Amino acid sequence: MLIFYNSDGSILKMAKIQQIGEGSLLVYGSNLSSGQYSYSLVVNNTTIKTKQMVKVK
Repeated sequence: MLIFYNSDGSILKMAKIQQIGEGSLLVYGSNLSSGQYSYSLVVNNTTIKTKQMVKVK
């Protein structure tokens, strides 16, 4: 599962991942304000990795 957060740490979206192995996910930012966001990869209720992304208009 990928979990997307805003800069306050509130969850914006949770996306389930069905496939095993390498893959990709297209994120549409049209409904996001400019700013910094985080996303975490969570497997079996364990956070594997968290990264940052920046939305600019």
